[in-house]
Amino acid sequence: MTLCFAAGLLVAAATAEGAVRVEDQLYEAVFRQQKTELLDDETRKAGVSLCLSIDPGGAPQSVPKAFLDRLRLGPGIRRGAECEVRASHAVEIASGSRAILVTAGPIEWIKDDEAWVTVTQTWSASRSLRRPYRVVREPDGAWVALGPILIGAPG
Repeated sequence: MTLCFAAGLLVAAATAEGAVRVEDQLYEAVFRQQKTELLDDETRKAGVSLCLSIDPGGAPQSVPKAFLDRLRLGPGIRRGAECEVRASHAVEIASGSRAILVTAGPIEWIKDDEAWVTVTQTWSASRSLRRPYRVVREPDGAWVALGPILIGAPG
């Protein structure tokens, strides 16, 4: 199978062997980590959704449905296109419930087995946080996001 374009974003399509582009594996690792970081029990009970987008460099794009289906992150996870950022807070459009928009990318390669992925968490038009996250390849080949990188912090 070939790579396909969705919403102008090159997205991994499974090959006959089931391979996924390395960049998409990095985004997936970041989104799994973000779910753990942002959707705790209290946030889930409040009905907050996590809305996912990717910025390959240039402009954020909503993750395609096939990408979201492959992630299997469970309830409360939406495509970025299903949410909007308003002045007071981000919302899932269909339900009007509160949301957090998470945009992963661009990717900066540090080594063959390490990359820094910029992550932007947006709660409202005036409240967002943008910082790099360290993503490394484990010995088994899986990618895992270790958390934010604090640049310029006292040593």
